[in-house]
Order: sequence, then C-alpha cells, then structure tokens
Amino acid sequence: MIKNIYYLLLMYAVSLITTGLFIVLHIPLPWILGPLVAVFLLNFLTKFHLEQNKTILNVSFLLTGAQIGSTFTSTTLKGVIPYFIPFLIITILLIVICIQSGTLLAKYANIEKTTGILGSVPGGLSVMVAMSDSMKANTGLVAIFHTIRLMAVLFIVPLLASFFFTDNHAELALPNETPSEFSGWTFVIYVLLFGLAFLLRFKIPASYVLIPMMIIAVIKLLSLPISDVPISLYHFAQLSIGIHLGLSIRMADLKKAGNFSWIFFLFTCFIISISTGLGYIFALFSELSFATAMLSLAPGGLVEMAITAGEVNADPAIVGSLQLVRMLFIILLLPFLLKKMYILPIDRQ
Repeated sequence: MIKNIYYLLLMYAVSLITTGLFIVLHIPLPWILGPLVAVFLLNFLTKFHLEQNKTILNVSFLLTGAQIGSTFTSTTLKGVIPYFIPFLIITILLIVICIQSGTLLAKYANIEKTTGILGSVPGGLSVMVAMSDSMKANTGLVAIFHTIRLMAVLFIVPLLASFFFTDNHAELALPNETPSEFSGWTFVIYVLLFGLAFLLRFKIPASYVLIPMMIIAVIKLLSLPISDVPISLYHFAQLSIGIHLGLSIRMADLKKAGNFSWIFFLFTCFIISISTGLGYIFALFSELSFATAMLSLAPGGLVEMAITAGEVNADPAIVGSLQLVRMLFIILLLPFLLKKMYILPIDRQ
C-alpha cells in the first residue's frame, strides 16, 4: 500500500517536471504529452510496478468531460446540426478508406484481413480490442497497432494543428484563469455525475467523459447556474490522463510488433494526411474553421482532440460533439457493417 502511494507520487512528481519543461519549450498539450513521455520513460527505464489510481483517473475524465461540456452554447448546436449529414458522409468515407487500407496492409504484412482492418479503423483502443476478440482477430496485433496510432496521433496532430493554426502557445480550452468561486451546488452536481457514470459504466462507453459532457452542456444551454472547472483541477485532470496514456504504451508491445511498427506508423501518417484533406473539404462546405473541421475528423480520441481544439482557437464543443458522433457510429454500426460487408465470420487467410 505504502509502496503504491510512493510510486503514484513519483509518477506525478516526474510528470510535473516534464510538463514544466514542455511549457518552457512551447510544446503543444504539455499537461498531457509531458506526463505521457515522463511515465513512458519511467516505466521503460525502471522495474517499478507503476499503476494509475482508478478513482483519480475516473475523476479526471469527469472533470475533462465537464470542461468540454461547459464550452457548449446555442451557437454550438447551430454549428453542428446543419453539418451533421455531411460530417457523417465524410466520416463514413474516412472509415471506408481505413478499411480498404487495412485490407492492403494485411495482404502486404501477411496477416489476417480481420486483424488488418480492425487495427486500421480509428476507434478507441479498448473498443477495438473487444471487437477483435469477438471477430476472431489477432487481438495482440490489434492492440499494438492502436498503440502506435495513439502515439503518432498524440504527437503529430497537436504539433500539426499548432503549426498551422496558432502563432503562440495558448491554452484557450482552459477555464477562465481568473479565480472563481466553486459553489457547493456545483460540487453536488459533480458527485451525482460521478455516481451516475459509475452506475452506467458497463452500458455507456467512456461514461465518465460522456455523461458529464452531455449533462453540463444541457445545464449551460439552459443557462442554469454552475461553476466552471477551476484551472488547477483541470490541469490535474490532464496530468492524470497523461499518466494513464503513458502507462498504456509499453516498449515491449512495440518491440513485439517488430517490422510491423514502421509500416503501421507510415499508415497512421497516411490516415492523418487523408483526414486533414477531408477536414479541408469539410471546412469549405461549412461555416466551420479549418482547425475545427480538421480536429473533428482527426483519428484521435475525443478528449485529446477537444483539448487540442482549445489550444489552437478551434471550437472544443463542436470538435467534441462530432468526435462523439464518430465514436458512437464506430461502436454501434461498425461491427455489423464489417461482418456483413467485409469480413466473413471466420477469417482464416
């Protein structure tokens, strides 16, 4: 117990130091990428049994979801609803490109088609691993491919977005930096949200992010009084999520992939390029900025892309909403489409 607390404090201490360095160097997403790099290296260079505290992590997801939800306005709805169908069409096009590319990847790498496709579709790691189990794919390779994608997206997309869309390092997604009172009413709401997310954790994917995001958004749209997430708590939440991401990436997994690693890294860069091009087209046919459109289609996670949106003066609420639409599409419809259209129930190449 004492050793676990020591390791936890060590991870946070090293992460804070690295985050400070990233801030000085003006590296994007310092509060996520800093701890990610720090904990990944700490895990690789030591034999410590490092684990993130589940409660701390879930509270951090809740705070992040609440912050994304607090950026919702009536303008957000007006910005999303007219372009829902075009976004869905472009999302389907991107997923089809990923599926076809995954098929070619499987043929080139001499692996099962099921494995190649599930490793290529831009879904969440846990979701795609669960799908690979049910569809008889090589779950280990699918997990490794998505680990490589996660690393590439977390570093390339924020750097790309920062280079094109901002002239200086600013964290625009952060709550108002002027101190504001965190009301007792807000604390009660957050406790209730945590309890609701806990009860629905097996029924709603990423419940600790989605439930507070949607409910806080409704509260904001109804103009009900609720405090913003304090900046110190928001930084702590990002730090905790960064530590979690750093622990999820293991050098052993990357080594296990062997020659597949560089192939899939290049493939991920290709998908990022395609999503950037589609984002540009989406921006042309909508009133959304290029940054907002690009990050809405980027093959990254909802939380990471919404936070990046704030840094580059895009709209975090719209990015979060559209990333949510894609995530739900992948979870609800993709397994059915793959089984019916692309993959036989048992794929033995």
